[in-house]
Amino acid sequence: MTTFLVTGATGFLGEHVIRRLPGSGSKVLAFVRPGSRTEWLERYGVEIRVGDLSHRAVLAHALQGVDVFLNIASLGFGHAADIVAASQSSGVERTVFVSSASVFTRLPAATKDVRVQAEKLIAKSGLNYTILRPTMIYGSPRDRNVWRLICYLRRWPVIPIVGRGDALQQPVFVEDVARAVVQASSTENAIGKVYNLGGATPISFVQMIDIVCERLQRSVVKVYVAPRLARAFLSVFFRLGLRITPEQAARIEEDKVVDINAAVTDLHFTPLDFNHGLERELQWLNSEQL
Repeated sequence: MTTFLVTGATGFLGEHVIRRLPGSGSKVLAFVRPGSRTEWLERYGVEIRVGDLSHRAVLAHALQGVDVFLNIASLGFGHAADIVAASQSSGVERTVFVSSASVFTRLPAATKDVRVQAEKLIAKSGLNYTILRPTMIYGSPRDRNVWRLICYLRRWPVIPIVGRGDALQQPVFVEDVARAVVQASSTENAIGKVYNLGGATPISFVQMIDIVCERLQRSVVKVYVAPRLARAFLSVFFRLGLRITPEQAARIEEDKVVDINAAVTDLHFTPLDFNHGLERELQWLNSEQL
C-alpha cells in the first residue's frame, strides 16, 4: 500500500488531486494549516496532519512513513527550504512539486524569483523529485480566472481589454493537471525532470471572451485600454467583479505558451482545449441554475 502526503489539499488543485487518490489501495494524508475546513477530506477517508510549511520539524514528522509526497501548496511563499529539508530528513521515496509556468515571464512578477530559486533548491536536493509547471488553471467555481470571467460576462455588457488582447495563453483544465500530478508520482522516467503543463491549443484573451460569450449567448462591447491607462480602468472594473490585478493585466500582453511535448510523452498528458474545458466548466453553472 502506498502512503501519500499532500500539501495544499484544501486548495483548488489539491481538491482534484485528492479525489484521484483514495480507493486505489492507497493511504492518503493531508497536511493542512490550523483552522482549515477538513470535513470533506475526512469523508474521503483522508487522515489530517495539522501544521505550517515554515515549521520543517512538524512537516518532517508528518512525512514519517510516507512513500510519496505531493507538494501542491504554492512554492511562491518562500517555504521551499523548509519543505525540502523536511523531505530529506524524512526519507520519503518520491516527491512531486507543483510550480508555475509564471517562471517564464519577462515581467518583474513578485513571486518569479521565489519560484525559480525554489526549483533550483529542489533540483539540488538529492530527492527523487518531479516538478510540474502548469499555466493558468481553470475548471470550476473555485478557479480565480475563467470562472470570474464567466460570471462577469453573464452580468455586464462591456469588458476592458489591456492592449490588443491578442497575446497567446494556454489555460489548462484542472482535472488534466490533477491527473498529471498523480501520474508523475508513479512514473520512474519522470524522476529528476521538469514538465510544463498547458492546454491543448494556445488561445488569445479576445478569443476566450468570444468563446465564453458564444456559449452564454451573450454579446459584449470590448473596450481596448492602452497599457499605461490600465491601472485606472481596472480599479473600476475590479469593483464590478472583474478581478484583474495590475500584474495580471500586464501579463495579458505577454505570450504565455509552453511546450508540453515532454509531458505528453512521459506522463501521457492529453489536455483539453479551451472549448472542451469550458464546456466542462459550464456544467457547474448549469447545475447551479437547476
